[in-house]
Amino acid sequence: MPQHPVVRAHLGLLLYAVLISTSFPIAAFMGPGFSPLWTTWGRFAIASLGFILLLARYRQLNWPGWRAVGRFALISLPMTGFFLLMFFAGETASALAMGSLTTLVPLLSCLMGWLVTRQAPHPVRVLALGLGVAAALWVLTEGELAVLTQGGWPIGNSLYVIGCLLMGGYPLLLKTLHRGEPMLTVTGWSLITGTVWLTLALLLMQPQWVWPTLIQGGAILWLATATTMLTFFLFQSASLVVGGSSANAYALLSPALVLLINVLQGKPWPSPWVLPAVLLIIISLLMLLQLDRRH
Repeated sequence: MPQHPVVRAHLGLLLYAVLISTSFPIAAFMGPGFSPLWTTWGRFAIASLGFILLLARYRQLNWPGWRAVGRFALISLPMTGFFLLMFFAGETASALAMGSLTTLVPLLSCLMGWLVTRQAPHPVRVLALGLGVAAALWVLTEGELAVLTQGGWPIGNSLYVIGCLLMGGYPLLLKTLHRGEPMLTVTGWSLITGTVWLTLALLLMQPQWVWPTLIQGGAILWLATATTMLTFFLFQSASLVVGGSSANAYALLSPALVLLINVLQGKPWPSPWVLPAVLLIIISLLMLLQLDRRH
């Protein structure tokens, strides 16, 4: 039936959202116990190696020239900064806080696009994204928004918001600097140049090799393979079917998915007051999907 590819695309995006949501508990786990710079470098280095093998497999492993490498290096900056700040934020921010604040990314991206292109987004899109952010903050505070001004906003939250600003600008930068190369090539070289940026940072700031424990090494391997390489293919294949806007909308599910992961880890169930906010997140997602379907 003709709708089968669409159903598969949305199922793939659900898996994409679940995998991405595992990053936040890992960041909260790794932040206090292992160098954020080394964690991010390990993630990028392993993922880069994987993409080099993939580029070779699909006969796209060609030297693109210094000018193209320079473009890829610029494209990699927001992505590298976002993931690096995630692990610095994990030193004090909770997984739920980072998962909730991630809902800012599509809203910020929408508003930045408006400022740069001067093309106003559809009011329904802005409303849905705004409702998603409000619902995420409700989940984070269990309906007590006043706690954000009473010591409930650690420095890690602010660091992660800066990371969200960087990631919000990523689509604009990609659109500006992309010259029609396959996304496998763009992502591969962005990771490779991002690894170079991180290597330079390590040489300047933390040149001594730091060995992770077995658990920490497994976490870095998961981040590189599941939440970087696999999510790339899930996102790209699904966005070709349902569109990039619909694919990005699945970021709104992060707070609800982090709550579920917390419960599976044995943490207490959230307050019943959180359930209406989770419902509002789902409504916001459906509003965006319906809007993209019409347009």
